[in-house]
Amino acid sequence: MAYDFGSQTLGIKNPFKIEGRFRAFAGALLLIAGVFPLLEVAEQLQSAPINAYANAILGFILLAAGSRHLGVGLFQMFRYFVGRSVPTSLAYNKSRSEREAAAAEQKAVLYNDEKLHSMLMGRKNSTFIEPIGWVARLIHSVFPNLTFLPYPIRHVAQELGVMFLNFGTALISFLIVFFVVSTGLAGIVAKETAIPILSVLLLLYLVLSWRRSANSISSNSSLNSSSKGLSLGVLIGLSITVPVFSGFALDEVTGWSAADISDFTSQVNLFSAWGNLALLLGAIILVTIGVAPALIGRSKHITPSTDVSEFRENLQESVHPNEIFINIENIVLANRRYKEIPNRIYREFDPKLVEQAEGKGNFNGELLVETQPELAKEDSVGVKKSAKILISIMAQFFVLASYAFFASLVYSIVNLVGYLSSANVAQEQVSVLFELINPVIFTLIAWLTFQAAGRLLNNTSHLFWGELQFSSLLMYMKTEGTYTESKISTGMSIHDSTRSENVVVRSSITPWVITSRLITSIFATSGSSNLESPRFIMGMVKNDQELANIVGEIKTFLRGREAIASITNEADLNNASTIHQINQQTRALPESQDEPQKLSIKDEQAAGFLRNNEEDEK
Repeated sequence: MAYDFGSQTLGIKNPFKIEGRFRAFAGALLLIAGVFPLLEVAEQLQSAPINAYANAILGFILLAAGSRHLGVGLFQMFRYFVGRSVPTSLAYNKSRSEREAAAAEQKAVLYNDEKLHSMLMGRKNSTFIEPIGWVARLIHSVFPNLTFLPYPIRHVAQELGVMFLNFGTALISFLIVFFVVSTGLAGIVAKETAIPILSVLLLLYLVLSWRRSANSISSNSSLNSSSKGLSLGVLIGLSITVPVFSGFALDEVTGWSAADISDFTSQVNLFSAWGNLALLLGAIILVTIGVAPALIGRSKHITPSTDVSEFRENLQESVHPNEIFINIENIVLANRRYKEIPNRIYREFDPKLVEQAEGKGNFNGELLVETQPELAKEDSVGVKKSAKILISIMAQFFVLASYAFFASLVYSIVNLVGYLSSANVAQEQVSVLFELINPVIFTLIAWLTFQAAGRLLNNTSHLFWGELQFSSLLMYMKTEGTYTESKISTGMSIHDSTRSENVVVRSSITPWVITSRLITSIFATSGSSNLESPRFIMGMVKNDQELANIVGEIKTFLRGREAIASITNEADLNNASTIHQINQQTRALPESQDEPQKLSIKDEQAAGFLRNNEEDEK
């Protein structure tokens, strides 16, 4: 959407300045941290080339990550360019002056004119949809206010809930597998070696689910959450059958005896997943603690009302139907523009006049319009600034911690590669090899865990900082009726030199007006498309006084219409007066008499009657 500059601004300030400062600070720390490994490259290049290359790679990755993080933070602190065409319309805007803006925002439009009309007529809000799926219904049953939150914030709560459920179901699956394997039901080899392998698979599943949840949180969330919980019945079945069949197959392939397996496991230290599980559970709990105050504050400030104000009446007025539509569109609604910004027309006022007979017919027309949304107060969303700051601080903490684990991962890989390249791994050295592999697995899972937590918190922080609420008037008007035409004439006396003939249209009007004061939310972003995301209707508030003013203006217009044409121009009045004086002199001085000849009232009435009959015959 183009930046439509106007001297009257909408008063929308940059909401991301505070968040940008935290991100810029974390990016600067990453930049500084990336310098230290690079300083070691020249010294280690001759003596330890593997360490030198590892430090070079690590330094460049930290510098790239720090530069990106610092750039994003600084970008969020720059000037926020907001034109006069924002925020996004609720439906396609058919206003002729806003065609360019309507075409640019068409993909972000969430509703249409039919849906808005249905919401007003049915006193309902289609934004609040029923949760789909067992997991979503469980979460919404425990926290019923989630239904009345905007989709992006609702998804944050659902993703956290789904992650807890996935963690619980995966842990149940692991315990079932542990029981099956440890009791020997899955064979001899699996009894001693399956637990470490299955624990790694469990961790990978949980971390990938965690990352998917973090990536799914954005301001352009779809209507339904992408995450789904596991089917507990299927999970229990797989936890029993898969280890049994795979374990006995492994026994047949390897041919190892119980003594061989016992001798091997006594020499090596197999990987244990409990440390990574504790880190993952701790990360989930910390993220939940950080997000909870903002979610609770936002859920307490919901406005799920669906109230409207309605006016219906039958009016008998001497006015042409087209005049009604013109007045409503060009005067009544134009008076309600916010800062002189054109209204958003979702259904055009296209009046249809159907002439049934000479001078008689019917008419109808519809209009659906929204005034320019006005920015609500900063605290109207209900989320305290301290709650949003907490999320931003925790997000940067997890980002820095993830890169600390990444550095540890790089050095663990270096130790492993150095050992493999310098030693001949024999049977007696297998234990040393496993001692080096275990830290690689631990730091890899820890890095992915903290990276996902940082991304989730950053996306969530951006949502809460970027939510803006607006207030606007949504009005639907349907006008129907019939009309008849008749003539009215004035100035028909025999002595009148001027007269006025008018065609009067008598209309029977039945207007139906429904209005509501909308509370809408939009999630701003940084960049050129800062306010082009979907706008959600959060509440519909009754506005009886506003409707009374609109109806009052319409009735004032109808009562003030003039049915008889008159002379209002000063020059025309002087000319009519001159003609009247000439007529008086002509009647006062006839050629055959010295005194004025006066006609009786009966003669004047008779003359007027004859003249009217002559005009009717013509």
